[in-house]
Amino acid sequence: MRTGMSWLDVKLGVRMLIKHPGLTLIGGLGMAFAIAIGAGFFGFFYSYLNPTLPLPEGDRVVAVQNWDAAENEDEPRSLHDFVTWREELRSVEDLGAFRTISRNLILPDAQAEPVDVAEMTAAGFRVARVPPLMGRHLVPDDEREGAPAVVVIGYDVWRTRFASDPNVVGRSLQLGDTRYTVVGVMPEGFAFPVDHRLWTPLRADPSVYERRKGPSIGVFGRLAPGATLEQAQAELTMIGQRTAAAFPETHQRLRPRVLSYTAAFGLNEGDFRDAAIIQLLVTLVLVVICANVAILVYARTAMRLGEITVRSALGASRRRIVAQLFTEALVLTAAAAVVGLVLIGFALRKVNLVMDEEVGGLPFWVDFGISSVTLLGVVGLAILAAVIAGVLPAVQATGRRMQARLRQMGGGTGMQLGKTWTALVVAQVAFAVFILPGAISEAWDSIRYGTAEPGFAAEEFLSAQLVMDLKTPPTTEAEAYRRDFDARYGELQAELVRRLEAEPSVAEVTFALHSPGQEPKVRVEVEGAPTPGSAPGAAAGSGSSVGHEARSGRVDIDFFDVFDTAILTGRRFNPGDLSAASTAVVVNRSFVQQVLGGGSALGRRVRYVGRGGDAPDDLELGRWYEIVGVVSDFPNAMDPTGVEARLYHPVGPGQVYPATFALRVRGGDPAGFTRRLREITTRLDATLRLQEVLPLDEVLRRQQLALRLMAWGIGLVTLSVVLLSAAGIYALVSFTVTRRRREIGIRSALGAPPRLIVRSVFSRALGQLVVGIVLGVAAAALLESAAGGALMDGKGPVLLPAVSALMVVVGLAAALGPARRSLRIQPTEALREG
Repeated sequence: MRTGMSWLDVKLGVRMLIKHPGLTLIGGLGMAFAIAIGAGFFGFFYSYLNPTLPLPEGDRVVAVQNWDAAENEDEPRSLHDFVTWREELRSVEDLGAFRTISRNLILPDAQAEPVDVAEMTAAGFRVARVPPLMGRHLVPDDEREGAPAVVVIGYDVWRTRFASDPNVVGRSLQLGDTRYTVVGVMPEGFAFPVDHRLWTPLRADPSVYERRKGPSIGVFGRLAPGATLEQAQAELTMIGQRTAAAFPETHQRLRPRVLSYTAAFGLNEGDFRDAAIIQLLVTLVLVVICANVAILVYARTAMRLGEITVRSALGASRRRIVAQLFTEALVLTAAAAVVGLVLIGFALRKVNLVMDEEVGGLPFWVDFGISSVTLLGVVGLAILAAVIAGVLPAVQATGRRMQARLRQMGGGTGMQLGKTWTALVVAQVAFAVFILPGAISEAWDSIRYGTAEPGFAAEEFLSAQLVMDLKTPPTTEAEAYRRDFDARYGELQAELVRRLEAEPSVAEVTFALHSPGQEPKVRVEVEGAPTPGSAPGAAAGSGSSVGHEARSGRVDIDFFDVFDTAILTGRRFNPGDLSAASTAVVVNRSFVQQVLGGGSALGRRVRYVGRGGDAPDDLELGRWYEIVGVVSDFPNAMDPTGVEARLYHPVGPGQVYPATFALRVRGGDPAGFTRRLREITTRLDATLRLQEVLPLDEVLRRQQLALRLMAWGIGLVTLSVVLLSAAGIYALVSFTVTRRRREIGIRSALGAPPRLIVRSVFSRALGQLVVGIVLGVAAAALLESAAGGALMDGKGPVLLPAVSALMVVVGLAAALGPARRSLRIQPTEALREG
C-alpha cells in the first residue's frame, strides 16, 4: 500500500478546509500573518546580509577600506592609502575609487534638478565589466589635471533628459558651474558604484592633503585570478603595518581590510547580531502560532478517531495515516502562505516607497521585492507549520493507544488533550492580556500621529532646503575656503529671499535650520531653579539625563509672523538680536508651563546642559540666554494635541547651513511654484541647489508614513494574538464537546434543558479565560509599574479592563460554535457510540 502524499490526500485536505470553516479562518489567518512576518523579515534582512552583486563575477568584486579600531568605524579619508594600495596590492586588480558629489544638472530649456554624481576612476568601469550602450567609458587620460571635462550618463538620464537622442555623444551638459561633454551612455539598469546615473573622472591629488584629510572616498577592485579574500587580507595587513610604522600619528589605530563589496555598504556586526535575534524571535512567534493551530487540529483529529481507527483496521499503516493528516495540514498552510505572500508584497512595496523617499534610492543590488529566496522562505515556513500543526497531532493520535482503540472500535474518547495543551492556551490568553494593552496604546498613538492634520495652513507653504556646492580644498586652504563659503552662502541666501519676495505668487518667505516640528531635543536648566537629575555642584554638560527636556530651534526673525504664531508676552526678534553678543531667546507657552513652572518668563535665564545626537555641533553648553518673549505653541505637526517645550534662537542669512525655506504661496498651489523656484535659484547661482522641494503638508505626510506602517504592523500582530487565543479556546471547547458526546446525549435524553448544556460548555471556556486574564493583568500591571506608566502611556486603568473584556468576548465567541454543536448531539447516536 502506498504511504506517500497523493493527489487524493490534497483533495481531502481541501474538503476538510471547507468542512471546518472555523479552523480554516482562524488557523489559516493566524499562520498567514506569522508566515508573512517571518518571511518578510527574512527577505528584508537577506537583502542586506547576503545580497548578490548583479555584475559579471560579482562575487569577485571587493571593497578596501581603513577601519578605525578605536572608534569602531571606517575611515573614508584614505586618498593617500588608496595610492599606496593601488601600487602595492597585487591580490586585488583594477583598484579604483569614487566619491559622491551633488550638483545641479542644467540643460538648455529644461528645469535644473539636483543629482548625485559619481566622481570615479576609470577602473570602476573595468571592475563592473558592463559595456556602454553608446560611446565609451571613462579612461585613465580623463583623470589627468587639465584634461577636458567629460561625463558618462546613465540610461535614465539619456531617456528623460536627452529624449533618447541617438546622437547624444558629443553633446554637452552642465553640472553645477562646470560644463561637460557626454562621451558615453550606459545600458538600462546600470548604477555602479551604488545608485549612480552620472559619472565624471575623479581628479584628486593626494599631495595637497594631509593624511586622513581630504575627500571621503570608497575604494573597490576585483580579486586577481586565483586570489582569495583571505590572501588579499593578509597582503593588505602587511601593507597596513608598514604604513602604520611610517606614520604612527595618523595610522596607529587604522586596520585596513578587504571585504565583499556589498558588505561595505550593508549592516555592521552589531546589526548582523540584532538581525539574527529578530529573525529568531520571529521564528519563535511562528512556532507558537503553529502550536496553537496544532491544538485546533488535535481537537479536530479527536473527532475523527472513529475514521482513523477504521482505516487502521482496514490495513492503513500509521505512516500512511500521518501522511494524510500532514497533507491536510499542508493544504491549510499553503493557503496561509498565499495570503502571507500577498501581505509580504504589500509590505515590501511600502518599504521600497519609504526607502526611496527617506534615503533617496536603494543600492542597485538591493531588491525588496518577492525574490526566489523569499519564496523559498515562505515554502520552508509553510512546511514547518504543517509539521507542527499536522504531524505532531497525527503522531499523538496514532500512537500506542491505537491497538486499544482497534479493540474498542469506535471509542471516540481515547485521546487526551492533557495539561500541557490546556496550560498552553491559558498562557496564550495571559500573553494576550499582557501584550495587548501596550500594543494597542502604541498602535493608537501611531494611527493618531500618522493621520493627524498639521494644525496650521501647511497646504499653503512650499518647503525646500537650500544647499551650495561644497568642494574639498587643499588642507592649507581649508579654513579660508570655509570662511569664504559661509560668506558667499549668506550673500546668496539673502539675495534669494529678496528675489522670492518680489515674486507675485509668493506672499511671504522665511527660513530656519529645521522644518517646523523637527527641531532637535536638548536639555536645559533655569537659573535659580532646581535642575532635574543634577547632583550638587554638577557642571553644564554633565549628562543627557540632567535638566529639563525641550526642543531648540533656530529661526528667521520673521518666522513667527509668517506662520501666524501669536506673541503672548514680551517681544519678537529684531535685527539687533542677530549679533554674536546677543543672548535673546523666545520660548513657547509649553516651555513656560513645563520648564519654568508657570509665572512670568521675561528676563529669566536658561542654559543648555545636554543635547541630543541630532543637535548642531556648535550648540554652546553653559552659556546663559535671556528670555525676551513668549509665543503661542507652534502646532506639533505629528501630534497637534501634544505640544512640547521649545525655545528659539534668531538667525540671519548665512548663519545656519543648510537653511530650510518656507514659502507661503498665493493661490493655494505650492507645488505649481516648484519650477519657478528652481529657475530663480539656478539663475542666481548655478552652485545653489534646492533639495526636498515639496509642499509642507506633503513633507509632513511622508514623515507620518512610517507611523502608519508601524500601526499596520502592530495591528497585524495584535490580530494574530487575538486569533490565536480564539483558536486555542475553540480547540479546547471542541475537544471537550467531542469527549462528552455520550454524557451530553444522556443528559438530553433525561430532559436536561438546552441552556444547562450550553452553560456547562461555556463554563469550561470561561474558567480558562479567567485564569489567563488574571495572570496577564498581574504581569502587565507589574511591568507598567516598573516602567513608570510609560508602556501604556498612563492609560493602564482603562486598557487593562478593556482588553480583559475583549478576551472574554473573543473566548466566549470562540466557544459559541462548539456549544451550538453540543445542542445537535442526538441521544440515540451518542448512546450507540458508547
